[in-house]
Amino acid sequence: MPEHQYSTSKTRGKIRTRVTLKHGEVISLCRCWHSKNFPLCDSSHKDLGDEKGPVVIRTNCEDDFV
Repeated sequence: MPEHQYSTSKTRGKIRTRVTLKHGEVISLCRCWHSKNFPLCDSSHKDLGDEKGPVVIRTNCEDDFV
């Protein structure tokens, strides 16, 4: 898996993650809040017994996507 460029910040109680992907890249973002590599998914959700999996984003555009 490629190293993705991302930054996470907290403003006024809200967490915001900005990710930069290149054409054809795929990224899995954590939704269970237990990933040790947050905001990226590390499959920690599999140990929780619930049905929350990652958000998977695949770029298909010609330009970089931010």
